[in-house]
Amino acid sequence: MIPASLFAGLFIHFALISIMAIGGFMATLPGMYSYLVDTAALLTPEQFAKTVAFGQSLPGPNMLIAGVLGWAACGPLGALATLSGTAIPFSLIAVAAGRYVREHKTSYLVRAYKSGMAPVAIGLLFATAYLLLSGDLTNWKSVCWAVVVTLIVWRTKFPLILLIAAGGVLGALGVFA
Repeated sequence: MIPASLFAGLFIHFALISIMAIGGFMATLPGMYSYLVDTAALLTPEQFAKTVAFGQSLPGPNMLIAGVLGWAACGPLGALATLSGTAIPFSLIAVAAGRYVREHKTSYLVRAYKSGMAPVAIGLLFATAYLLLSGDLTNWKSVCWAVVVTLIVWRTKFPLILLIAAGGVLGALGVFA
């Protein structure tokens, strides 16, 4: 039986991460990785990367990955702890911040905040990409696929859903094994 303190820890940690979600939810993955893999040792680096990849294939918002990671780490109660920890504080803060920004959109403070946070958000997204790729850098097929997809996304308007589907088909066929 998993102790209740573990679920409380998951809730609190994911709540704190969601509060720091600057640059979108995917930018919080390094914090989740640090807790689930390095601190609590609930997942291996490979399990984390595969779980995130699976979560990305699900329809809906990126924050569903929190629930998928919680499920992979501790089952249904883990999913409940991580998803509610992610959703509740973030939702309350988002509503309050949205109201403030809408009412003060021409304020120097709001404009300065947006300008200053853009580089932070980009840096967090690069850290996420590094973490997701670092677990699989020895598999040259996966690295090649990542480079090809990156170039396609960067240089074309190719539908992302088709790239996701292609990756799923190639993975199911064992191309990356």
